[in-house]
Amino acid sequence: MSMMKDEGKYLHLWMKYAAAIRILVKKTDIESQKLQLYKHEIDNYSPKANSGHLFTLELVNGKFINSLKSPAIARDLVQVLDSNTITKNLLKERTIKISMGKTFELQLEKI
Repeated sequence: MSMMKDEGKYLHLWMKYAAAIRILVKKTDIESQKLQLYKHEIDNYSPKANSGHLFTLELVNGKFINSLKSPAIARDLVQVLDSNTITKNLLKERTIKISMGKTFELQLEKI
């Protein structure tokens, strides 16, 4: 499969937050979690893609069910989450929705 447009552009961003996201994933059993990202951080990777940062991912028992249709920023998040064994094992036990809107707030909620 060929690399999709912008694939890998956001890996460094997500790797920076990987440990924090892993903690939030653990806490989704109790309540929805949020992580505030900043526009300037994301603009460092892609200053032109204003709407390209909006996404919703659904994860059922460790499998992302709609990630291929998602923008590069979401696909890169999936790649970072899948690359960490601890995070991957945590995700296998959960059904959650991960989304980011116009305010650059990453939201994780149990579904």
